[in-house]
Amino acid sequence: MHAAKLSPNPYDGLQTAIFELNHAAQVIGLNAAAQAMLGSTQIHAANQSLSAWFVMDETLEKLNAHLIEQQNEVCRGILNLARVPDEWRDSGAVHVILTPDTTGSYLLECYQLGAYEHVHQDAQWRAQVKNHQMLMRQMAHEIKNPLGGIRGAAQLLHHELAEVQPELMEYTEMMLAQVDRLKNLVDQFLVPYRQGLTQAKTVNIHEVCEAVSQLARIEFGTRIVLVRDYDVSVPSITGVADYLQQLLLNLVQNAAQAVQHLPANTGKVTLRTRVARQCVINHQMRAMVLEVCVIDNGAGVPPEIYDTLFLPMVTQREGGTGLGLSVAMQIAQQHGGNIEVHSRAGHTQMRVLLPLSAENDLTV
Repeated sequence: MHAAKLSPNPYDGLQTAIFELNHAAQVIGLNAAAQAMLGSTQIHAANQSLSAWFVMDETLEKLNAHLIEQQNEVCRGILNLARVPDEWRDSGAVHVILTPDTTGSYLLECYQLGAYEHVHQDAQWRAQVKNHQMLMRQMAHEIKNPLGGIRGAAQLLHHELAEVQPELMEYTEMMLAQVDRLKNLVDQFLVPYRQGLTQAKTVNIHEVCEAVSQLARIEFGTRIVLVRDYDVSVPSITGVADYLQQLLLNLVQNAAQAVQHLPANTGKVTLRTRVARQCVINHQMRAMVLEVCVIDNGAGVPPEIYDTLFLPMVTQREGGTGLGLSVAMQIAQQHGGNIEVHSRAGHTQMRVLLPLSAENDLTV
């Protein structure tokens, strides 16, 4: 039997109520949100069974059996609190998700039904982004093959015209330029998939940030104020430096384009690094992650594209391709991370979260 945990709970920073349970279906820890939900303390709840807090029903029996049999699958269901908190106007029904923890215990996440619906919608959104990315990747491959043939034919025609009708070469030059433009668009979208992450190695994120800053200064010059706010204590991560540079460059370019039309010396883009603790990335709890934020003081993301911002071909900029943010999200996800966006007028933050541990969940 596990002893009661009297030390600070590692999940106290989360708004989600988290129960830590042993194989006997007994409470061995509560985060602050769970204590508030139960109106109890860790000391009082220690070694209590779930039936002390939830109404015994078929779902609770299933959860208890899941724990006692030490099953490794995720278990979900709806439980009813034995005592409904005073501030809850609705019923005490909560959606629960039981998952095995790396320490050998189990974590029970509890969501009010409305909050769980939001999490479920977020998961659906990520699945939608992934499906769109896969479709666009397949289309890009299909487009790239005939482009090569078109370019080859245009080059042959260009050489023939040079001898017989040089005055018509401007048309073949236009054809070649447009084919190259399309090829560049396709290549931009396929960047994260050329070699996967087989080249992953230890990366100093500040070297990547400095390279991005230099490129941004060359492209935008004095039209923006670029601020570097680094936490020099941030440890290295495992990844592909070129891909991470592309990720951050896409975000910085997007931010710079949002502020470059502001009056001189007022458009600001900040590149900030920090270590964030107890973060959930793609439904997995991480004790410590790298946080890289790109912040601008532009007009903000229009509400009509907020929910589709990372889908391919979605853009608010005239002449934009809508690939930059989609490619950035693909690279982040390949590194086991994610990108969050928080935007209002005068402040938009793209928050990149990447695992710091050696087990980066790199996908190839």
